[in-house]
Amino acid sequence: MVRLSRGCFRCRQRRVRCDEGRPTCRRCINRNEVCEGYRDEASIIFRHETDKVIEHARASQTSSSPSLNATAQSAARKRSRSVDAASRQSSVPGKFSDPSALAAEEIIGVKLKNPRPWLKERLPSEMIPPVEDQAVDNFMEKYVMYPCNQTSSPGFLEHLPCMFQEVNINGRYALRWAVRAAAYADLSKDQDSDVLSRKALQCYGMTLSALADSLATPGKVPDDYDLMTVVVLDIFETLYIPKEAAKDSHAQGMAQILRLRGPDLVYNSRGWSLFRLAHHRIQKQQLSFNMLPVPDTTNWLDQLNDNEPYVRLEKNMNAISDTCKRARMLLDLINAGGSPASTIVGMIQELHSLDQSAVTWRQTSEWSFKTLRVSDRPDLEPAACGITDRIQLHADIWMAYEWNYHRAARITFLEQLLKCSTAALKTRDLNLVDENTLTDTIARCSSTIQWLADEVLSTVPQCLGDVDAMGRAHSIEDGPPRCRAIGGYLLLWPIRISKPQDSATTSAQKERAWRDFERIRDYTGMKATLGDKSII
Repeated sequence: MVRLSRGCFRCRQRRVRCDEGRPTCRRCINRNEVCEGYRDEASIIFRHETDKVIEHARASQTSSSPSLNATAQSAARKRSRSVDAASRQSSVPGKFSDPSALAAEEIIGVKLKNPRPWLKERLPSEMIPPVEDQAVDNFMEKYVMYPCNQTSSPGFLEHLPCMFQEVNINGRYALRWAVRAAAYADLSKDQDSDVLSRKALQCYGMTLSALADSLATPGKVPDDYDLMTVVVLDIFETLYIPKEAAKDSHAQGMAQILRLRGPDLVYNSRGWSLFRLAHHRIQKQQLSFNMLPVPDTTNWLDQLNDNEPYVRLEKNMNAISDTCKRARMLLDLINAGGSPASTIVGMIQELHSLDQSAVTWRQTSEWSFKTLRVSDRPDLEPAACGITDRIQLHADIWMAYEWNYHRAARITFLEQLLKCSTAALKTRDLNLVDENTLTDTIARCSSTIQWLADEVLSTVPQCLGDVDAMGRAHSIEDGPPRCRAIGGYLLLWPIRISKPQDSATTSAQKERAWRDFERIRDYTGMKATLGDKSII
């Protein structure tokens, strides 16, 4: 697919390279012309990518029929070019035709559980919901968590069910197609269906196109439906799209939408929920890949009540992200040379003390959890799976995730601080006192990273549903735990940063993290859909 130019309007019109200078590019200055500006960043991030996605899907589905793949690709291209018109009209006058719906041949072979299990007898055939609705219901059941005042859990995607129903009325097609893409992809894993996988990818491409059209509307400020669409697309991308096909563009998209929305996003409960979801994802990107922060984030957070634990969490993570950025800048300074060793050591000590201050505020009742020793509970050995000798029991898996979110951020920062300390040991003017300080810092950082990794591993049994919040082992006779899919998704980042070969975690921790990662890939469908293409 041709790369979408970021040049100014005049340079794009003349088909010449633009230096993208701000506010005026050099070519326009040389031609003594008014530079008419650049594309909005959102229109670049959310460009139409259906063909590229389908191409990568074909590469990962070598076992399917080539002729069938070609037919699906051709149909997806045709559908994506006319998606807006097709969504509004049908060959049957007065009837809505939804291109995300399954065709009769796509439904063949799909087996679904009883949609109304509380009834003694199965529903009559005329009352059974459409397969599309059942697929969406299954996805919601696996990935939506509702708030619980008893456990202080704020929930996850708790507004999605209502917003999905609203798009049926108001015509917000991007969110509708994003949810169906995720639902079909999840169902394709359960059904082992290439047909559903291709339908999911088709809906994904349609979503990108519809979202780009929505954001390109002149004068429009992105709304909650646009932001929720990107959140769902990010889940889909994380679980079902090869990394090289997307490159985490949706985290950047969330950042752009937050920038365009402004501070009024947090003035109602739904906006606050969406802000948390987007802010969490952006913070992960900033910590892992040094992504630029969203402008005015600090000003938005300053409007929020510090007495609320989840406000404190967001502010704490923002502080860790800023500290990690300072550590990266310090590493560049060390590698460049020229700064006295004593100055560098002082800066490293300051950064290390900031990490310690990030711990104290969590020592309150709402963040408490119980720890069980597997040696005292032999019945929990199957749940521990040999990956941990202690099992943490949190009020629910969201609280476990919030802890792991915090732990993963600290591990990321401490790994950066380790690089700084190791590089500082090579400075020429280092005296014995500073050398001992750096050696001690390296030892303490390594020890803390390994402790934090053990803490993350101890939450795996509850997050994957092998043990509940009361410490009771899950019975295989009851089928897969309801929380397994969402628990695996929330574990991805904390587990990912514990398994790289260059991490300060022990070899045993890396091996355990890899085993957990393989289980997560199985439970979420990543392994079946992506195979070796997943590098998360």
